[in-house]
Amino acid sequence: MKIEELQKTFPEGIAIPDALAQLCAWDETQDDFFSGYFELYADVHEAIRHWFGTPAVVDRFGVFGNGADGSLYAIWRQDDGRQPIVHLGSEGINNFVLSSDFVSFLRLLAIGYNEIGFDDLSQPPHEPDEPPNESFQHWVSQTFSVSIPATGAEITEPARAAHDDFEKWIQTKVQ
Repeated sequence: MKIEELQKTFPEGIAIPDALAQLCAWDETQDDFFSGYFELYADVHEAIRHWFGTPAVVDRFGVFGNGADGSLYAIWRQDDGRQPIVHLGSEGINNFVLSSDFVSFLRLLAIGYNEIGFDDLSQPPHEPDEPPNESFQHWVSQTFSVSIPATGAEITEPARAAHDDFEKWIQTKVQ
C-alpha cells in the first residue's frame, strides 16, 4: 500500500508514524502477506462509522490495517492525547490495546500470529505449517534495532496496563 492512500484517510490530530510509512514502503516490495492475515488497509471512516454506529468518533481513529474477518487495526487517540495501537474485533469482541507505539506493534506482527486479536498471545504462535515470515522479522529487527519477543503478551500486557481501558471507552461511545 502506498503511504499516500493512508495519509488521505487519517484524521487531523493523528499523524502517521514514521514506522508505518516505512512499513508501507517495505510492503510495496512484497508479493504476499507478511504476518498472518494482517493487511494494510486505508479506511475513509466508513468502517469506524459502521463499527460504532455513529460518525462521532471517526476523528479518534487512524485505521491502517484489517484482518481476514474484517477486524480493524488502528491508532486510537485517547482523551489525554496518547495514541496506542488497538484491535477492534469485527463482531464487537476482543477489543484491546495492542501496543503503546507503532514499532512495538511491528514487533508484535513479526512474531507470526495469524489472528492477533483472537490468538492466545501468552503462547507462541501454533501454526507449524505457517511459520513466521523470516524476511519480515529480519526487516523489523534490523530497521528498528529491536528484538522479536517469543510471545505477544510481552508487548500487549504492558501496553494495556499503561493505557486507558479501551473496552470501557468503547462502551461509552457505541450507539
